[in-house]
Amino acid sequence: MKRSSVLLHALSLNDRILEPNQLPVSGHVWAYDKTDVSREEFVGNCMSMLSLLEIQDAEISWEDDIMAFDVSRRGQPVTVIISLQDDSLASEYFYFLGIWVRSVSARLFDRDLAEASIWEDEGLLKPSMNYSVSVAAEPLQLPVMKEAVGGELFAQRLYDGSFYLCGFTEAYPLPSGAFVICPASHASNHSRQEVRHVLYSLRNLMGLMACVMHIYDRMAANDSVSRMYVQLMGVMEKMDQSHIAVADWDALVRENGRISFELASEMMSCSHVENEVQGLRRLFDAIVTELGVSEMQGLPALIARMQVPFDLITDIFTDRFYMIERSEKQTRILQPLMHSRMLAGQQVLLEKLLLSRTDKGDCI
Repeated sequence: MKRSSVLLHALSLNDRILEPNQLPVSGHVWAYDKTDVSREEFVGNCMSMLSLLEIQDAEISWEDDIMAFDVSRRGQPVTVIISLQDDSLASEYFYFLGIWVRSVSARLFDRDLAEASIWEDEGLLKPSMNYSVSVAAEPLQLPVMKEAVGGELFAQRLYDGSFYLCGFTEAYPLPSGAFVICPASHASNHSRQEVRHVLYSLRNLMGLMACVMHIYDRMAANDSVSRMYVQLMGVMEKMDQSHIAVADWDALVRENGRISFELASEMMSCSHVENEVQGLRRLFDAIVTELGVSEMQGLPALIARMQVPFDLITDIFTDRFYMIERSEKQTRILQPLMHSRMLAGQQVLLEKLLLSRTDKGDCI
């Protein structure tokens, strides 16, 4: 990630932000990991999704990094925003497709987007992250927001209490969320810039959260350290044998050296990923600070829920580093043990040679 990303986020308050600023508005945003999906695949998938949504007059260009256009869907005006590269933090990792409607609520799909099978059934690429959000022009009661979210309600105050952000996030089967934003008062002069910025910030927060979840899944599926530990125990078992053939010593030494080298490489790799996650956490915290977040009495904090992946991956790093350290200790124990046993074996061999020579001399 570019070092200037935090600065870019701040500059974007007066630069190009891809989110709408008029109230009321509802939308859905999908993100696709750039390491898993090519530029061409993403654009093609956008065309398929828009066709599925009965949007036929989309103005898609294969060369533009950002595409924004107004279309109609079932007689209703819809704004489509496609981003292959923009100045958001999450754009370093994801392509984005956003569809927005000037309504307090909008249902784009006839099926629940949380269904894991919908993407395969419809012949679409599975997104890395998706969320829906509705922004009301007037204050909303908590029961109304809870019904819109469709799950347990987590909430925050924004901009020193000017807006409420309520929502619910999930990590599986893919990082997703449903959010409702509304002003805290009936004042008619709500800042459009704040509306746009909170939607922009929400996209970045969801993107950073999804990045961490993907790293977590990748590390949880990586059993290389466990496999190396099992291999190390195999070397230890061979070393515990009462007799080791001379020809086997070279293989044992090389196996122990290989495992030691791979453990050191794994340590460097984990440290690199840990630094990346710490960078993502700092960016996440910087956005939260910009939003002027405070808690809503009686409701669990939404930001704290979105930070859970950062806490979970900390446990992964702790376990991984502990396993590597324990394995490295085993290799360090094996090295002098091998040396001692080889010396002992040589001593036994010398004694046998001397005994053989003595026996032969006696015979003569």
